[in-house]
Amino acid sequence: MKPVGILFGVIFGIVLLGALAAGGYLAIKFGLDLFGTLEPQVATLTAIASVVALLCATIFAGGFKWTGRKEAEVQVRADKSNLYERISLIWGEKLSHRTKAMDQAAGDELQKLERLLTLRGNSRVIKAYIALQTLEKNAGLQSPEIPSQAAKVLLEMRKDLGQDVLSLNETDLVSMLKVEVVREAPTSMPPVGRPQVSLSQGV
Repeated sequence: MKPVGILFGVIFGIVLLGALAAGGYLAIKFGLDLFGTLEPQVATLTAIASVVALLCATIFAGGFKWTGRKEAEVQVRADKSNLYERISLIWGEKLSHRTKAMDQAAGDELQKLERLLTLRGNSRVIKAYIALQTLEKNAGLQSPEIPSQAAKVLLEMRKDLGQDVLSLNETDLVSMLKVEVVREAPTSMPPVGRPQVSLSQGV
């Protein structure tokens, strides 16, 4: 910043402070003059009424501020609960149809919800969900570890929402998810017996 600009800013600040000080002085002087024209008892009652009115105004302002803050907290909690619910429903469908490709619309919706999760989700929920994504990417949705990790995500979501988790474990949640059981195809075994001899081989 140029020296002229700095000097102008300093002068403007000094003038503004002087104006505020002068205004405060005039306001106090006006109040003293006003109370001075009243009788002592009336002046005392007026002063008490003024203090009570000021305290009431302060209390009301604080109450409105507290109410607004609480309403904002309730809205944030409702948004988070709705987000967790929608993610859980989509993953429930994925786990109940593990051998089928996911619907494109549901996949797009899940991506949007995952972006919102980075903003609204609890840190422990986000870490558990990242572990679930990594496991799906490396081992596939049919991995036997997927349902257990999905249950961990649900447990963290319940904790974040203040729900009881003391009597729950991952096995309980996995059973509630109705996970599709993926059975591996049996591998073909070579026939047991004497090896076949080609007719073209010599004796």
